[in-house]
Amino acid sequence: MRTLIRGGRLVLPEGLRDGELLLEDGRIEGIGAAGELRAERVLDAAGCYVLPGLVDLHVHLDDRIGGCFLADTYESGSRVALQNGVTTLCSFITQGPGEGLRAAVDRALGRARGRTHADLAWHLTPTRFEDRDWAELEALLAAGWRTVKLYTTYREAGLLCDEARMDALFSRLGPLDARFLVHAEDDAVIAGVDASRLDLSRAASHALLRPEEAELLAMEYVAALALCNRVPLHFVHVSGLRSAELLPRWRGLGDVTAETCPQYLWLDSGWLARADGHRWICSPPLRDGREAFRERARAGAFEVFATDHCPFRTGDKDAWGGKDCRRVPGGLPGLGALMHAVWRLHGDDPDQAARELALRCAANPARIAGLAHRKGALAPGLDADVLVLDPAGPERPVRSTLAPCAEPYPLLATRLQVRHLLLRGREVVAGGALCHPGAPTGLCLPEA
Repeated sequence: MRTLIRGGRLVLPEGLRDGELLLEDGRIEGIGAAGELRAERVLDAAGCYVLPGLVDLHVHLDDRIGGCFLADTYESGSRVALQNGVTTLCSFITQGPGEGLRAAVDRALGRARGRTHADLAWHLTPTRFEDRDWAELEALLAAGWRTVKLYTTYREAGLLCDEARMDALFSRLGPLDARFLVHAEDDAVIAGVDASRLDLSRAASHALLRPEEAELLAMEYVAALALCNRVPLHFVHVSGLRSAELLPRWRGLGDVTAETCPQYLWLDSGWLARADGHRWICSPPLRDGREAFRERARAGAFEVFATDHCPFRTGDKDAWGGKDCRRVPGGLPGLGALMHAVWRLHGDDPDQAARELALRCAANPARIAGLAHRKGALAPGLDADVLVLDPAGPERPVRSTLAPCAEPYPLLATRLQVRHLLLRGREVVAGGALCHPGAPTGLCLPEA
């Protein structure tokens, strides 16, 4: 059945335009002026912005990190994603000890199929590099998996990728069209912090254990390696002001992109100083100087806004015993906050806020994830992932997750409401509520 979205302001790659959007067979069929197109079904978008479905490039779902299981499964995480305009999620597959990378992929696919409301793609994190591991990684890239996630820290977890290994990965996988996502915090700088001089019973010490210098140093040598090997590089969750100021230097030399997250825009280290400050522990840690950081973000420092959604149950966050903040599982929920946090950056200019959402939460993340042939824009031939966003709904508090987690943004309220959300042409949200809560229809990409 042909569907027409009528009466809204279309947020197109070339700019904003009043018009109509025609959808057919799960794809965008055409764009026209008011009254120009016809369809059997018409959705009213009067007073709304019509955007591409949002793409969160960085989420953690249905996994065990450290000693704790995440609070959100693929089902529950994708549910809150749709309710907040996100139609595509990009999560992670990490190769476990003694596990082949292909087996890790099969494990993730088995847990996700039939259980995700949103479309779901993954970044691969290899941790072993025997001949068989290299062969599996290369085969997955040949099959359409595009992104590889690497860490410059977390030696104890078996995730650390040193400079020599990273150089080998860049040189060997770059010609296979791999794009590399890097968590940049230098492990040696972190290991060099004298924890005996800190009061580890205070959550605020977490920011001292992982100083901004660690991020700066790691970003500099990773960027140098990527530029030397001429591979596309994406820095995840950039947290520091000085780090943000480095980005323009590399952007003109190669394909180097970066993201930041709602927590680094709107939360500072003062939240760690609270009596319950351990609930705000994440890595990299919350930092000061947020107004200047937001100005950098408004000026275009980051190609992508993503959440690093990493939700731990409140009980797991609280189980550290109050003696050593390093025992607190590090991560915050954010999926339900992405759209609202980015809109708030341009709250006095809704047209600009809508453009920013379409660019930095749809088009750019789709391109980086290797999904631009299907996702990220309102253009004929692409998937009919369409967000009809009412900017003037009733005010309500933001809910980052529906799981039993402490809300990291208790002061953040929003008037944004998802009037309609379509995933490949099927309406999945109406008036902020899921249309088919018991029937997840998300696809697992890239094989779908």
